[in-house]
Amino acid sequence: MSAPLSGPAFPFRIENGRVAVHSGPAKFGDDLRHLLSTRLGERVVRRDYGGGVHGHLQDPNDTTLRTLIRHEIELALRAFLPQARLLGPIQLAAQGSELTVSFDYRIDPAADAAAGPQRVELTLGAP
Repeated sequence: MSAPLSGPAFPFRIENGRVAVHSGPAKFGDDLRHLLSTRLGERVVRRDYGGGVHGHLQDPNDTTLRTLIRHEIELALRAFLPQARLLGPIQLAAQGSELTVSFDYRIDPAADAAAGPQRVELTLGAP
């Protein structure tokens, strides 16, 4: 069995003179938030890394757009965080120029046997 996931907390910050560190389910949640909040093309070496949501923030809010955003998030999860198992549909809520993405997930037991169901909720706004 591999060691539990551990690394810098997201968002990056300093606590008590040191880089804040998360491990286990908290770190996995940080990685999910980082993936969803990264714009496609933002990474120099990994142009395909990101959730794809930011590119649609100014588009009309309709059923087709919400379906496309859900699909892009699912593709990003499969490609970059395959340990995440969705427990239900991805929920989107638009309020003005902000979009809130939320869903329930479980970390694959092979990656972390002790992790139970988790929820991520991330609000993204237009620049």
